[in-house]
Amino acid sequence: MQAHRFVHALADQERTAVQQLYRQTNNADLRTHAQIVLLSAAGHTVQEIATLTYFGEDTILYWLDRYEQQGLSGLEVLPGSGRPPKSGTSRSG
Repeated sequence: MQAHRFVHALADQERTAVQQLYRQTNNADLRTHAQIVLLSAAGHTVQEIATLTYFGEDTILYWLDRYEQQGLSGLEVLPGSGRPPKSGTSRSG
């Protein structure tokens, strides 16, 4: 496990962009992904970030990699990814 992996050092403009995304989005997933990057840039280990965010270390590494490869757009959840929502009722004829 790469528990001591960190996101690259953020330039001031880059840090500001991630902070603005964190503060301005209404999407909880996107906010958490931005938080993961900011915590890593602040020197928190993958294990510490996992503890703070209640996500597994593999998930933290996934979002750090996505950010490294794609920048801010990499923090967005892709449409159609993940488990489909559960329906509390069934529809029948």
